[in-house]
Amino acid sequence: MKKETDFLLFDALRSAGQAMRAHKPDDSRNCGPAVKREIILAILCDSDGSMRQNRLAEAFRVSPSTLSEMLNKLEADGLITRSTDPADRRATLLSLTESGKKRAEEIKGETKKRFAEIFRELSEDEKQQLIILLHKIDGAKPQN
Repeated sequence: MKKETDFLLFDALRSAGQAMRAHKPDDSRNCGPAVKREIILAILCDSDGSMRQNRLAEAFRVSPSTLSEMLNKLEADGLITRSTDPADRRATLLSLTESGKKRAEEIKGETKKRFAEIFRELSEDEKQQLIILLHKIDGAKPQN
């Protein structure tokens, strides 16, 4: 019986992941490269507007080379700047520009609405329990 339950659980997780990726906000954008780049803006905004590049790669769960391509576009669009970290001259510090901060706040509002729609069927207790259970699977500790 355990094997069937494990299969059903895996299939349910896979299906939920597909549903979340397929869920489109009102403006019908998907999670393409532009949307992924914009998520970087929200991450930077949540870290007081600046962060080391290697830390951002960890937070965004991408390789440094993948991140570098995204950052090039954000910098060209005038949404971020790169500078040498004064605390460690070997490290690159990423910072939001004023237009980057404005766009990050817009993204956070859009994301909040999107997530409310995706998770509308779950109570707050169910959401908290699901977070705990999913972190048990990946071995990570829940973030507050």
